[in-house]
Amino acid sequence: MKTILQLVLVGMVASSAMAAESPKSFLWVWLQNLDGRWKDYVDFAADWKCTGVVIWCLDGWKQTADAKGRGSEAFCRELVAYAHARGVQVIHGFGLNGYDEGRHVCKTLPAANAVIPERLKNTSKGKDSIGNIFCPSNRDALKVLREMLLCAADTGIDGFNFETADVDYITCHCAACEQRFQSASETEHEHKPPRWSIDQTNWAVELLAKERPKLWLSIEFALQRFGRPPYLGSAVMTQLNSEIDARATVVWAEGTYPPQPICEKLAASRRNIGFYVRSAEFMGSDGPRKIKTGDIVGTMRRLWPLHPQCFMYRSCRPFERWAVNMAVAAEAMRDALQPDAHFAEVERKAEAMSAPGGKYSAIRRIAPGNLASPAVARTVSCSSEDSRLHTLVGLTDGVADPDRGMWLTERNNPKEAWAEVCWPQPQRIGRVRVFHQMDGHYRSLDYVIECWIDGAWQPVGGTPVIKNTVHGWREHTCVPVTTDRLRIRITRAMHGNRMGVGELEVYAPDGKAP
Repeated sequence: MKTILQLVLVGMVASSAMAAESPKSFLWVWLQNLDGRWKDYVDFAADWKCTGVVIWCLDGWKQTADAKGRGSEAFCRELVAYAHARGVQVIHGFGLNGYDEGRHVCKTLPAANAVIPERLKNTSKGKDSIGNIFCPSNRDALKVLREMLLCAADTGIDGFNFETADVDYITCHCAACEQRFQSASETEHEHKPPRWSIDQTNWAVELLAKERPKLWLSIEFALQRFGRPPYLGSAVMTQLNSEIDARATVVWAEGTYPPQPICEKLAASRRNIGFYVRSAEFMGSDGPRKIKTGDIVGTMRRLWPLHPQCFMYRSCRPFERWAVNMAVAAEAMRDALQPDAHFAEVERKAEAMSAPGGKYSAIRRIAPGNLASPAVARTVSCSSEDSRLHTLVGLTDGVADPDRGMWLTERNNPKEAWAEVCWPQPQRIGRVRVFHQMDGHYRSLDYVIECWIDGAWQPVGGTPVIKNTVHGWREHTCVPVTTDRLRIRITRAMHGNRMGVGELEVYAPDGKAP
């Protein structure tokens, strides 16, 4: 009969084994969606005890950054250093073909561009593939890709998250590639050659295992692409799952509801496996597509017994409504078996921190007396906004910055654009402040500030303005008026295909300066 001490020791060993098997947990975003607040993203991961962050468009292989100072070797080093100081790993998203990486190889070696067959050239994906996809049978192209991988690896990152772009583009159809990958029957959407993904991934894994063996490597595949008929239970999915180099974690990606039978089959046939859960809001979509926190927890609980090596949760950014689901997902990835009451408390905490002025809010500054502020009962609307990022929040978010926190229209060459603040009760107004983009790309040249008075829009504050030359803040004072609606209407901007402003503040006649 076992003694109490023996039982305690057995329990300790079992507990240690469970801890050792806890999956890695990663939050996944596109760099540009962070709107420059990448430190806040790293802090978010640290606050919720995630293993690390997966960042796409980090571009640690680039020698120079983009116009906003993002995506370069130097920037990547800075981000990695900050993340490591916070105890957060950085996983570099990297397209092994296509995307920024494929575009760079095609530009560097024009002769290495993929051969797209005539029957596919005029399809949507065929057109996108030209200049983006290179021939992986071209040894010179692989040499360029090798240098890109090693350059990014040497910024101090902890690993790579690969994608081969076979879903988003057309594969190469040169004679060598058609023979290697059996791609002759490929159509725009179907019959993608599985060897395309397998060979490219295994080439990268073999290279990095020799050159940078400490890196954690993962490759993601879309369940919705391979998990539907005729792929359900097919040899294609099994082939991808079994033939990817065992040194890489295969992460199967889906929305919030990955089909359990498929996940069980994949986990049973491969030890080094992970799952990637995607919020419906990962590109900024809102409204009815918003998923429930309980669904996230439920999904993690279903997948937890499959003992995945990692979980990834993809969303738009760790601010506003996205922060609530992201916080719950972070806790569920860390330990999905915690009680419902715990996740309810996480949700309440994240919601409070997402309120205007909070740590997880896009509203970083509440100017005293500003009647357009989110701290005041009002609604904000506009003629249009960037449909991907929902930029209207930038109009009153307290961020006066030339490169971020802006309201921008869609790129549809508008003849004019407007943004309006409406109050439930009439307000006495005497001053309006507008922040114009400093670099001038979308700076408003001709605009008017209007109030709804006596059933019509009437200009106030010495507007309309023609040929505005002010960069940054411009203040408009007016004879005090009483109105329940105010708007800024732009009729010409520096860059004609879209319009917008950085910030709009409205004050009463005696309202104090911020």
